[in-house]
Amino acid sequence: MIRTNHWLAIAVLLVSSLLMPAVANEQADESVQVTLSGKIISSIHRFGEAPRRILWISSTETQSADFNLAKQLAAADLEIWLTPLQGKHKTSQAAKELSSAQLAELIQESLPSRTENKLYIFSTGEQAKAAVESLKTWQDARGSSTQLVDLILAYPQLTLSKHQPKEPQFIEAASELKLPIYIFQPAKKLALETAEGLVAAFEKTGSIVYTEVVNDAATGYLQRNTRSEEETLQASVFPAQLTQALDKLDEAASQLSVAKLEETDTAVLQEHPTKAIAPELRLTDLNGKTQDLKDYRGKVVLLNFWATWCPPCVKEIPSLNNLQKKFSPQDFVVLSVDVGEEPKDIQAFLEHLPADYPVLVDTASSSSAAWQLRAFPSTYVIDRKGQLRYMYFGGLEWDEPEIIKFLEKNLEIVAK
Repeated sequence: MIRTNHWLAIAVLLVSSLLMPAVANEQADESVQVTLSGKIISSIHRFGEAPRRILWISSTETQSADFNLAKQLAAADLEIWLTPLQGKHKTSQAAKELSSAQLAELIQESLPSRTENKLYIFSTGEQAKAAVESLKTWQDARGSSTQLVDLILAYPQLTLSKHQPKEPQFIEAASELKLPIYIFQPAKKLALETAEGLVAAFEKTGSIVYTEVVNDAATGYLQRNTRSEEETLQASVFPAQLTQALDKLDEAASQLSVAKLEETDTAVLQEHPTKAIAPELRLTDLNGKTQDLKDYRGKVVLLNFWATWCPPCVKEIPSLNNLQKKFSPQDFVVLSVDVGEEPKDIQAFLEHLPADYPVLVDTASSSSAAWQLRAFPSTYVIDRKGQLRYMYFGGLEWDEPEIIKFLEKNLEIVAK
């Protein structure tokens, strides 16, 4: 548990900083003013005391709404350090624009004192640029031996210009990070298309990226004073969604070390924590045939949840085709489940990139709850007894020799 006096001690230790008189604030549990390399951050506001600490890089323009949301997050057993930066409209004489180096300094000094604990960075909208660029600066300065930092973004605006061509260009730092990232993206078509490109940019250097599509909401829904009923509902469940996102990011951290699939005897897939019998799954495939997961008992099943709009999902298809060919269909089968799309749209997509294995259709996303799907692709390996043995979240080249060797060794199947 992080104590209040310990939080103040860390604030005092900010490099090249001076602790200014505390700012009275009726909403935050504590507020302090600091300077970084000679520039003042008007205040850092703490909400709650909890093992999980989130540094929220926010804006003075949304400060009132952000304070309200921070209180809700604190009630969900999260500790929020909220740092309002100057927005494009100069609403505060105290808040200043900060360089990436200064924000990187703040990130370093915000790390929990226990080295096994992580710091989560959260930002929204246009402030996401400051978060991403400062994280890149922090990673460059600290190397790979520092504590882990994860990134959560809501409707991030990371394009170089608001007026983008069909293929938007993103800030350089987006394709230079390597860390777990979770994105909350409202389900607006143009925004989703931009998000696809952003995910691809993040993944260039090995970041593991989860995207949660928020239905019935538009950009800014967490911070607007006027919302639709649907947006109000989505905002009310955000603390629970964020907590689940942190769980996913914690899982992803261990995957970064195995993503390159170096030749080794260590596991390249993550062992499933429960090894329980797999949840029920009964869906119709693209040929109209009902497929029941239970019918595959006696075979090893690789179950892949995906969607056509997901770039890493699409990239996996050729390697999954090759993986199926490596093993006898009497011993091993690849099953894929397209989640949330219409059969005709899936069929049209697969005409250009065929899948040589059954593709099940879950237009209603009925499998999401039972399988706890939070991102695509999500893949599970199920043994002959129907038990969950291994899992992997993110894209992978499934026909790599290391994967073949791993499956042979741990699931007692023999490649052709």
